[in-house]
Amino acid sequence: MLLSRYICLFMIYSFMGWVYETAFCTIKNGKWENRGFLYGPVCPIYGTGAVAISIIMSLTMDNSITLAAWQVFLISVFGSAILEYTTSWTMEKLFHAVWWDYSDLPLNVNGRISLFISLGFGIAGLLIVYYIAPFTVGVVSKLPMLMIELLALIFVFVFAADLTLTVSILHHFDRMVAHFDDSFNQRMTAVVDTTVQQSNRIKETIMNNGHLLNERINSLGSFARGAIRRIYSFRDKNEQSKVLKNNLLLVIRRFTRRRKDPENKDQD
Repeated sequence: MLLSRYICLFMIYSFMGWVYETAFCTIKNGKWENRGFLYGPVCPIYGTGAVAISIIMSLTMDNSITLAAWQVFLISVFGSAILEYTTSWTMEKLFHAVWWDYSDLPLNVNGRISLFISLGFGIAGLLIVYYIAPFTVGVVSKLPMLMIELLALIFVFVFAADLTLTVSILHHFDRMVAHFDDSFNQRMTAVVDTTVQQSNRIKETIMNNGHLLNERINSLGSFARGAIRRIYSFRDKNEQSKVLKNNLLLVIRRFTRRRKDPENKDQD
């Protein structure tokens, strides 16, 4: 079945994208970076782009249209830019979070896309069309149809479970931050309104919130902390909430490192 083949190809390309992203960021930052939106080893945006260009090539071939390499390159450039911008905008609206930011690169649009990154994806499109896709499609085509159907069902089940878990964690994190923000503001307002033992009460309030923060991080569990750590930063209309989220993100990253390597506890 054609749909099952594309599901298998989507997961393969998504895994390849995850390998590339993780390897590149790990080498760049000098430490392990588990990239991607989901917890599993896949980057769906790569799978979507690769399958899309494969479908375009199939449609053109079915209609006896031959695309030149420069046309494939331009389709990949503009297609990747549209896909990246749309994905970034949608995820920000849903979670107020940013998984990549090109603000430091020249010729970027709202930090969501950059000309140089899109040109890189144009080259990637050429590699997919002329090298990666023929090999991958050839391997999948050699599999028995029953195995393709079974793999497609397994991929859909695992992908749906991963997506549900990740979305649930991120929504829970957003609500937790909002509650923590309101609680902290109420306590600080009450402290500032009083003049007796003001400094001591401020210190006590900050310490209590610090303990509460550690308890909340502990309650998240390893899966939740892993999903949140992959967020690059936050964009929020409420600047105070944005700062709080970014600070909490930093604390979670430090907390995770300390649990993995207690000897570095004093070095953070």
